[in-house]
Amino acid sequence: LLGAGGLGREVQAMLEAHYDIAGYLDTRADMQERLVGTVPVLGTPQTRPEDETLLFLCSVGDPALKASMVAAVRAHGGRFAQVMLGTLGARSHFGLSCALAGVRISPDCRVGDYVHLATGVIVGHDTCVEDFVHVGDGAFIAGGCVIHAGALIQPRACIARGLTVGAGAEVGLGAVVLRDVPPGAVVLGNPARRIN
Repeated sequence: LLGAGGLGREVQAMLEAHYDIAGYLDTRADMQERLVGTVPVLGTPQTRPEDETLLFLCSVGDPALKASMVAAVRAHGGRFAQVMLGTLGARSHFGLSCALAGVRISPDCRVGDYVHLATGVIVGHDTCVEDFVHVGDGAFIAGGCVIHAGALIQPRACIARGLTVGAGAEVGLGAVVLRDVPPGAVVLGNPARRIN
């Protein structure tokens, strides 16, 4: 697993009953050679073990850190796993190293590479979630939305039908989004308002 933080531990708990987890890769010096629960930190993405049988799964919430860690593993020939536990809509497409657990994806959606959709997330029909997006627990994304690359949707946020969340934008905890969110914007509240 890439990332031994809180999300990494959540993903570990989700996967333990189904998969053998060899260990974590983490960028933080203070995490090296430690155990996270019963799982060791094996190194950094740059110093990962050279084992052709290993598959990686990104479990980092921060989109920029996620992109950096994925690039380092890919630069050394690392391969990524895809884990999908939930209700997945017909004719939907899922990219590399998606982590989907306890989610409901409606038909005709596209979920990009290195996306994490946490427990209880609902994604409506014909929605596109681009690469390196993180969507927190219980968020609701209505049909026909576009969530651009690197966006961060905090837990329990609701995004109304047909809206766009720009690249690198952040939708705050429990926000109710009724208008498009520009790239890089941070929105909070009900209704959501831009704060930066």
